[in-house]
Amino acid sequence: MLKLPQISYTVQKTGAETYAMRGINYSDMTQDGDIAESLNISAERYPYIATRKSRPRQEGYEKITALSAWGGLVAVQGENLLYDGSVVGQVTSGEKQFAVVNTRLVIWPDKVYLDLNTKTVKSLGASVSGMGATFTDDTMTIAWQKNGAAVDLTEYFKVGDGVSISGCAESANNCDVVIQKLTATTLSIVTSGGFTATTETGEIKIERKIPDMDFICESENRLWGCNSKKQTIYASALGEPGNFNVLTGQTTDSYAVAVGSEGDFTGCCKLGSSVLFWKETTLHKMLGSFPAEYTLTSYSIEGLRAGCHKSLQVINEVLFYMGLHGVYTYTGGTPTLMSENFGGREFTDAVSGSDGERYYLAVREGEQRHLFIYETRYGFWVHEGYIYCKDFARQGKKLYMLRDDGCVYLARGEDDEPDMPWLVRFTPFYETLQGRKVYSKILLRLELPQGSFVAVRIRLDDGLWQEAAKVTGGKNDVVSVSLPLARCDKFEIMLEGEGACAVLGMLREFRVGSEV
Repeated sequence: MLKLPQISYTVQKTGAETYAMRGINYSDMTQDGDIAESLNISAERYPYIATRKSRPRQEGYEKITALSAWGGLVAVQGENLLYDGSVVGQVTSGEKQFAVVNTRLVIWPDKVYLDLNTKTVKSLGASVSGMGATFTDDTMTIAWQKNGAAVDLTEYFKVGDGVSISGCAESANNCDVVIQKLTATTLSIVTSGGFTATTETGEIKIERKIPDMDFICESENRLWGCNSKKQTIYASALGEPGNFNVLTGQTTDSYAVAVGSEGDFTGCCKLGSSVLFWKETTLHKMLGSFPAEYTLTSYSIEGLRAGCHKSLQVINEVLFYMGLHGVYTYTGGTPTLMSENFGGREFTDAVSGSDGERYYLAVREGEQRHLFIYETRYGFWVHEGYIYCKDFARQGKKLYMLRDDGCVYLARGEDDEPDMPWLVRFTPFYETLQGRKVYSKILLRLELPQGSFVAVRIRLDDGLWQEAAKVTGGKNDVVSVSLPLARCDKFEIMLEGEGACAVLGMLREFRVGSEV
């Protein structure tokens, strides 16, 4: 009898389990567990995929155009400035920049500040004018009236202010001076001969000027800013955000320097002991503690994208920001791109916030809006929803968001949202077994409280989506779902539901065919 050689054929079961969520990934470099699309999920229960907590809307904060926090929530509502929900003053409506110097919360571009002690709004600058003045070599004397009452210079200025005097027929007296002595009617300077003795009869103006600045920030108790038209960087006098013209040779003086780099400034911020002034392809870094020590160094690096100045956010001395090619981190050396998972998608108008651990990033993509969260502890992005935020404000562990509907929300509440819709679609799953595989089933473990439900859909080899299971939460919170699969090269899974849910695990079982 002729015996034929025996063909080796084995069938074995192999399991592969996905334990941890890996975050959103729009690129082609995907791994098992990556997410292609998501809505209303979070990494709060990492390594599980779970629905986010509630976002409670804050009562009394409607039609808000700007939001900040310093000891309490600061909001612009129409032309009212709110502090902890109460009106404390008037400002112009619209978007703002905020910076705190000493006990003054500067509100820009209004050039005003909120006195955090008295809760009153005051002007950073000051200006007063009147007819006639008498000059000696070091003193200017006035006898002005305003609305029938005598003008009191001490209501406008104080000793140490840098002021500009203009309108004098004697041109030498049209000058910038620092006030050394001040009474209701006299202004004196320390330099004898600083004025030319004369009597003026025309209209004279005394002004403490505030420069026009595109962007502002605080560093080492000074207000810093930059102006693209003049290509100039400014710093106020120490502790005095309303003084930009104090030049006495002291360490407390104000400061200004021009730069020669290409393009407009796109933002500025503090990082450690340095102040960073950004353009799209250039960084100007200011180091030093006082004017005589200041050193400005320029770097040709990936800068801050125009329109994204609110993306600047420092978390544990790491600066996050939106550049031309994505989101970068900067610690003082070369910026590092940390949004490779966004692929080639183009995001603009970035606004950011942080609760101390997470980097919240609201962006636009054409007409679409997105809210991403970068989990600094785990190193991945989560897509929370299709919403946009104009501002964020942090108080301790709480982060508040100003959405483009003009309402303020707490970014992460304590409770679940019973009727909240959510979705998770995983990137395709492949097996590198040269096609010799037959899937038998997928096992899902879900934590599904009573009242919640989830529908599981499967797509094989780019075919049609088919509903494979639909589960409603019952008395037992944890349920297992078995999903049978046909033979395929790849498959995709999408979970869609309402109410709280957590994906605790996913097990894939398949058989491997013969070697020939």
